[in-house]
Amino acid sequence: MMELYGQQAELRLLSGALAHLELPTMIDVGAERGALADAMLAAGLERLHAFDPAPENAEALRARFGGDARVGVHECAIGEGDGQASLHISSRPDGSPLPFGHTLLEREDTDEIAWRDTVTVPLRSLGSLIQSGDLPARVGILKVDAEGHDLAVIRGMGTLAAELVMVEHWKELPHGLGRCPWAAQDMLAELRPRGFAHFAFVVHRGELVTLKWDDAEVEPGAMGNLIFVHDSVLAPLAPVLLALAGQLAEQAVAVAQGYMRAAEERLAVLGVVERAAEERRVALERTTARMHEQGRELRSMREGSGGDPADA
Repeated sequence: MMELYGQQAELRLLSGALAHLELPTMIDVGAERGALADAMLAAGLERLHAFDPAPENAEALRARFGGDARVGVHECAIGEGDGQASLHISSRPDGSPLPFGHTLLEREDTDEIAWRDTVTVPLRSLGSLIQSGDLPARVGILKVDAEGHDLAVIRGMGTLAAELVMVEHWKELPHGLGRCPWAAQDMLAELRPRGFAHFAFVVHRGELVTLKWDDAEVEPGAMGNLIFVHDSVLAPLAPVLLALAGQLAEQAVAVAQGYMRAAEERLAVLGVVERAAEERRVALERTTARMHEQGRELRSMREGSGGDPADA
């Protein structure tokens, strides 16, 4: 599914975790057009709160889930407190729209994404939404994809309790969102007092996807999702995590083998080209040598038949 942006591994983890969670419910902050939310509902999610402040995304969510009593759509940004915020609307450099990349943060345009329009949107915190009765105080999964604003979302959780917390993370995306404004240790410092001492990191490097444990190191250009596991569900979720790690390792081997085969094929083609070039070089040297030999023969014949005609 294109709208998942390659996050099938995260979907496998979250959907596999549902059977082991006390509450099969989810808050989706930054739901965009609802692809992940839709897949989670198909996996057995019983209740979903989808948040997106971008007007076109919110409209798409209402159109997609308008008839589903399991889903509540909220058109607002999520942060540390309540008020209003400026949402920077993303687009491609040519001006065509994008469904992702809308952010509350100030970003420099890149060769892949630009922020040229701004809209004012309502801003709420998760803690405030619990107090107003718009959200439950406990959920199974809190998923946050706020384009770099994730730490503020977590700091505004208030009394919200969750069993899994997933946040998008990267170090540097020079062609996209630039530098991530927070470090994994900042996020861990916020979540550890809430009972999250460990996390998995699903890292995407093009076709290569891997799962790391308690390790958030990532090189520029790569990105993924940190999935914090509450201590209370760590034991039952361990098989799910291990199974996904194994699957991703097998896929990584297959990808590596594919690259190796492609490299071998390129080397084989290169070998054919090199042999052909060598054959042409040898043929040229032989032709050149033959031409020199013929030239010497012609000069010898001229010299042998030459001389003074009067002596004839």
